Amino acid sequence: MSTLGIGSRGIGWFGRLFGFFKRSKDPVTRSIYEAIAVLDKMINSIESTKKSLESVHEDHSRRAKLFASEGRKQYEDIFIEELKHIAGLISMFDKVQYDLMRVRYRLETLTLVEEPIRLLPEVIQELQSLKPEVEKIAPELSTMLMEVERKVTSIIASSNISSIAGVVGYKDNIQVDDKNAPEKLPIPPLPPENQPEPSAVQEYNLVPLAIVKKWILDEIRTSGGVFVIKDFIKKYKVPKHLVYDALRKLEEEGRIRLRH
Repeated sequence: MSTLGIGSRGIGWFGRLFGFFKRSKDPVTRSIYEAIAVLDKMINSIESTKKSLESVHEDHSRRAKLFASEGRKQYEDIFIEELKHIAGLISMFDKVQYDLMRVRYRLETLTLVEEPIRLLPEVIQELQSLKPEVEKIAPELSTMLMEVERKVTSIIASSNISSIAGVVGYKDNIQVDDKNAPEKLPIPPLPPENQPEPSAVQEYNLVPLAIVKKWILDEIRTSGGVFVIKDFIKKYKVPKHLVYDALRKLEEEGRIRLRH
């Protein structure tokens, strides 16, 4: 079976990236390289597992040929069946490794552009689409994938930007077409001298509601159905109202049931 040849080349390339990461003074670039470092660990882990599978595949192939030469078809069939199964696993590992490398090099490219923040939501979508595949072939790597997603999301949240293509903020959850609701008048802006500085909690409102919902579902799954709001807020550093909005939305969608 063929491999992508990450091996020592990947480690050497990672070393150069880590050197650049250490030298970088830009906080966004540093955070991106932190995410890249986690992705590199995942890619190397998948490569190691894939090589082990390929070694077993070669061993089973030799055994199948041996039993075939001896006319012991029943034993030959056992190894032929297992060869098909292992080949399928290797194919899945290949695909996940390829997708992780694609995200990894996209992040590296973003360190070279002037405004990487505007392109990060696309990376979050890529990471979310990868999770089912990672859980299927290497559940132990799911936590690392979530760590990458949190790092990328925190970059968006900590950057004081008012509009990002593809990012849906907290406002989307409250724009409900309710004919019975009283009309709400806009609050006039404060004079320039009275406007408060944006706080970290306000900036975290930029975290997409879909991301908060996903984090909540992940926590519920890993804790066996128990969800502690204060622990979640402490871990993910999102405001309480955003957590309640995400919980309410998940209940409306029928994905969870709250005990009122």
